[in-house]
Amino acid sequence: MKETIAGNLTRYRKAIDLSQEQLANLVSVTRQSINNYENAKTLPDSKTLSALARTLGVTLDDLLRPESRPVTPFRFRAHAGIDKQPQFATQVRRMLEIYQALEAAAGIPAYAPETHSCHQLPGNEALIQATAARFRRTLGLGETPILNLFAAVEELGLKVLRQPIATKGFFGLSACSFAQGAFVLINTHNISIEQQIFTLAQEIGHLIFHRDDYQDNLIKLENQGEEAREAVANYFAQHLLVPQTEFERFYQISPNLIQLKQHFRVSYQVILKRLSDMGRIDYGREIAKIRKIYKQRNGLSLSNCIELPPTLKAEEFPENERYQQLIWQALNRGNISELKAAELLNITLEELGVRRREAEVYAIP
Repeated sequence: MKETIAGNLTRYRKAIDLSQEQLANLVSVTRQSINNYENAKTLPDSKTLSALARTLGVTLDDLLRPESRPVTPFRFRAHAGIDKQPQFATQVRRMLEIYQALEAAAGIPAYAPETHSCHQLPGNEALIQATAARFRRTLGLGETPILNLFAAVEELGLKVLRQPIATKGFFGLSACSFAQGAFVLINTHNISIEQQIFTLAQEIGHLIFHRDDYQDNLIKLENQGEEAREAVANYFAQHLLVPQTEFERFYQISPNLIQLKQHFRVSYQVILKRLSDMGRIDYGREIAKIRKIYKQRNGLSLSNCIELPPTLKAEEFPENERYQQLIWQALNRGNISELKAAELLNITLEELGVRRREAEVYAIP
């Protein structure tokens, strides 16, 4: 036990760049005490252990769990340096553990999209387009724009969570398990709804085409050919969100960038990419022109994290609806306590009680 706590304390402390002295001050113990804990000489008492967990941004269980112990049977795919952030990796595994437990309690079968390998775009365009069209049919769609991709894939059973994660360059990740299905985490921190939607579509592409590349550990992928795999997933996402036949039809009616992005509810960059693929524009030249106009009008640079107005409104895309519904189902069935439900919903017990009474008032017999 001493060795486990010692290793976890050191790992989590260094991950957030705290010295032993700084951590000691935050939890009101001496620096020598922290040194003793991290060298497995002494064990912190329960009060100090709780304070350490809270300060380091983890749970008590995270401090007590051996690092090598598998937490979930999931394999992961990510694109930012999150392997250097053990708190984040621990948080993701905890999310998955909770989500799959809620599904199991509700008796919901696991879901994952179809899978077959495709690791390069050239020569596989028709295959990727056909796969995107097939997935649209699975969603019950033809060529019509997707009003809310989050809700649509959650109805299939895909586990989706949207969370603010202040990690530069991190947009999302996906995970998959044979027994527990597929999961996608989307970063919402200073990221437009359009980019969140594209990230979800892109991760679905990776789940379909690159599942054999997923890894047991939540680390940044640096495999040879990663750029080619990104191109495949991006191409899939573009055709999932903007089907070719409808794009050509609407483009004939209105060859206007803003109207096209509004119609398909996507980023202006997706529209430009599609027009570039069709040979209608030079992407680099067109985006440079748009950015120049934007700066002249607004006095600001149009970076990749800024969407051209009008933008999709966040209130039209409620976050984590399926996850919250599962929590309420588990609570109503007596599978979790009110205290646990309030914790998972991030609300107070009082607010939970108010919501339960409201649900009873408006319940339909």
